[in-house]
Amino acid sequence: MVGRLRRSAAVFAAVGAMVAGPVLSAVPAQAQEHAPDEWRIRLEIVDYAFSQIGAKENGPNGYPQRYQDVDPDVRRPVEWCGVFVNWAWTKAGVPQRPAMRPAEGAPGVDQGHWATYWQKWGQANGRWKPLAERDVEMGDAVVYGNYPSVVAHVGIVVEVNYDSTGRRATHVRTVEGNVSDKVVYSKWRRISDLNAGPGLKASGFVSPF
Repeated sequence: MVGRLRRSAAVFAAVGAMVAGPVLSAVPAQAQEHAPDEWRIRLEIVDYAFSQIGAKENGPNGYPQRYQDVDPDVRRPVEWCGVFVNWAWTKAGVPQRPAMRPAEGAPGVDQGHWATYWQKWGQANGRWKPLAERDVEMGDAVVYGNYPSVVAHVGIVVEVNYDSTGRRATHVRTVEGNVSDKVVYSKWRRISDLNAGPGLKASGFVSPF
């Protein structure tokens, strides 16, 4: 398992000079525009996500109990990719998140257990960033599929490679739960090719702010 990693602009600059493959931009332009608390929370989301790589189920969809303990509305056992994202965002201190229980009278899919509800919630709260815009940052949730489909998936963006403008992403790496019954760390993937399997293309990203 990869240990918890404290990420900073200085670390990204150093890594960018050493890694093979896509090279991280030294300091993303967006990082310079965030309030310090927001940038700290993004780093914490990434930190918590990295800390879980390799975490496995204990029985069918019996994800680690700690993912439920942070939120009384989280169910267990369930398909848990959205539960994992909710856990990381909650632990990092994201102030507003998709509810893990549908509001009275709302469709059953309108809750954070369903991956594509993250898209609907992001659109309703000004947090949604369509894939084609290539506007993505560390700590964003990546959604595969479109609301209201339940054939979907959601994960956490932990590393981003930007073009020369520092604003438009070219590649990302993610940490995602409920992949082969565990939490996994992806290889570098092109934004244009981002998918969670055949026929399940990424639709966009949800910002925590």
